Amino acid sequence: MKKELLIFLSMILFSHAGNAQQRKNDILSWVDPFIGTGGHGHTFPGATTPFGMIQLSPDQNTKSGDWDWCSGYHYSSKTIMGFSHNHLSGTGWADLGDILIMPTVGKIKMLPGSEEKPETGYRSTFSHEKETASPGYYSVMLDSYGIKAELTASPRVGFHKYTFPKSEESNVIVDPTNKIFGNIYHTLVSVEGNNKIKGYCYSNGWGGKRFAYFVMEFSKPFKSYGTYSEGKIKENEKIALAKDAKAFVRFSTEENESIEVKVSISPVSTEGAQENFDAEAKNVDFAKAKETAQNTWRDLISRFQVTGGTDDQRKTFYTGVYHTFIAPNLYMDTNGDYVAAEENMNTKWFTNYSTYSYWDGFRATHPLLTIMDQKHTKEFANSLISRYTDRKDHMPIWELCGYDNFCMLGYHSVSVIWDAISKGVPGIDEEKAFAAMKDASLTDKMSSSDGGGGLNDYIKLGYTPSENGASVSATLEYAYDDWCIQQLAEKLGKKEEAEVYKKRSMSFLNTFNKENNHFWPKQKNGEFLPDFTLNDWKKLQPHWVSGNIWAYDFFVPHQIDEMMKLYGGKKGFEEKLDKTFSEALKMEGEQHVDISGFIGSLGFGDEPGHHVPYLYNYAGAPYKTQKMIKYIRDNMYAAKPDGIVNNEDCGQMSAWYIFSSLGFYPVTPGKPVYAIGAPQFPKVSLQLENGKTFTVKADKISDKNIYVQKTFLNGKEFKSWEISHSDIMNGGELKFVMGSKPVK
Repeated sequence: MKKELLIFLSMILFSHAGNAQQRKNDILSWVDPFIGTGGHGHTFPGATTPFGMIQLSPDQNTKSGDWDWCSGYHYSSKTIMGFSHNHLSGTGWADLGDILIMPTVGKIKMLPGSEEKPETGYRSTFSHEKETASPGYYSVMLDSYGIKAELTASPRVGFHKYTFPKSEESNVIVDPTNKIFGNIYHTLVSVEGNNKIKGYCYSNGWGGKRFAYFVMEFSKPFKSYGTYSEGKIKENEKIALAKDAKAFVRFSTEENESIEVKVSISPVSTEGAQENFDAEAKNVDFAKAKETAQNTWRDLISRFQVTGGTDDQRKTFYTGVYHTFIAPNLYMDTNGDYVAAEENMNTKWFTNYSTYSYWDGFRATHPLLTIMDQKHTKEFANSLISRYTDRKDHMPIWELCGYDNFCMLGYHSVSVIWDAISKGVPGIDEEKAFAAMKDASLTDKMSSSDGGGGLNDYIKLGYTPSENGASVSATLEYAYDDWCIQQLAEKLGKKEEAEVYKKRSMSFLNTFNKENNHFWPKQKNGEFLPDFTLNDWKKLQPHWVSGNIWAYDFFVPHQIDEMMKLYGGKKGFEEKLDKTFSEALKMEGEQHVDISGFIGSLGFGDEPGHHVPYLYNYAGAPYKTQKMIKYIRDNMYAAKPDGIVNNEDCGQMSAWYIFSSLGFYPVTPGKPVYAIGAPQFPKVSLQLENGKTFTVKADKISDKNIYVQKTFLNGKEFKSWEISHSDIMNGGELKFVMGSKPVK
């Protein structure tokens, strides 16, 4: 008997060990969607698919004063008010949160209540100990009701599974009035039969005036239902149309009985939502949807194969991959209907996407996608171009739900398109692209962030005058974008236009102040503003944006040699970098909330300075780049909720980490080359779409061996501090030999 018992126990232990090993071998186990949900990361933990229209995630606070709840969720909260179907990933402002659902038990309550007193509404307490998340799946126990909530998604449908206790009062609240920082005009709910609800929300916010239509089906007929409008619960009413119209349904449930809810979304019509439902949810249950979503993520993330490193480094890297592939987002029904500039459109020649955080993502997110996802890169470019060719509008600065909210500045759509073309991404009409890019460079848009714009003055004067907001940042960003247009003009043989944009691309020279060694605000009369202290945010903020003066002193990525001349050549440039990275700020006045992660004076936490550590390469001191890259990886990122030093910004913070772990970075998007940095892992293999594999190896790498001694490309010593895009796409091996002493 003892022998049999020992064998039985051994089998159980072996089985548990095998299952644990299997889970660890699953690449999804290295992704932690909670990274970035604390601090100022602004990410969400819920379920989505790569570039999908649905981001089904819990909401806790949706008031515009709660800045750290831009995604609807923050790790510090103790309650959940429900689960809505779209969210922004890591942005500094917000909208969305469409069509919230909340399961409850007991008396029907149609208002969410407050975090301080959740019992006054349908809100529930929860604990992180009973909350899990992985790509394509989220689960939490709603402690106030004893309900287990599970979420998964397809591109256009959210799948809910709620496991109830035994009760005659098991409810599901349907609240279309939920909105993250937005305003509601009116909502409609319509109960159809005994297992279906349709409706919409019409709202205004960061994504403009827009509709969110929905179709919702329950796996079990409800025994009763009702609506809510004008502050009153109306039992057995089927339809409500009001500013506050909501619905509820009630079930009798046995202990641990699960009810599934499937919700499809459309920006155009209820009919579109139904077609989306039929295409992606008909005859699909929660388990099947979860399996499909997780397999999609598994196949994608497995294209990055990391060997070695610490567990935290691998978790940070793979979570970064996950975050990089969340946005842009699909914004089109299965029938080709979509919205652009607040107008309903239909097309068959491209798949429409939105959520274009291009002021951030042009720097590294989209260059990474030109390597790892050219299929979607083409669709993103064609979506942008269509705003000019099909919608007869202009390409956006920052587009959400097809609406340009004018956030930040520049016209970086041109960078994303030119970067794709320069790297040979197929399927982009270059003549149409040029026409759209040229139009963007002639359209003066008022920045919603800093009041600026000033493009007409920039074209006339050769700089954006200080009378416009963020004038220095604007001049430098415009000049880079103009260089992108120049490159495409030259490729197409448009010599006259190329000359125009070449001249415009040199406009940075017109705002450099030799007296104080900065790019500096210049007035319309041609005179620089008088010098002022750099320790006062109030003096700085009118003339720069986000990255501020210490990042923008180095934002001439298209003319690095010319920039170095302004600072006295390589030696002076190196000294300028050294000073920036070593001189701590002593700020007076309110610190700009959106700048963080300071290294000396440079705030790495916002994107204009992301390329700056790599500039030591061009000054002839690449070992300083290597040291700085390791410092940033180790100190600005971590595998914990507050492990991103600032807003993740739709993949940009993550893309920096991915590139900088591989050992190269796109200092100049639009040039098909990457600056060499320092790798983090002994080996990383990239499985490319063309079937080839590019592998980066780091021989002798350790915490002490952080400096590159030699590099080899496909077995031959590699002398350059840049690697070409074609070398990567052709497959092969880049090998670093690492050591503890810098090579000067």
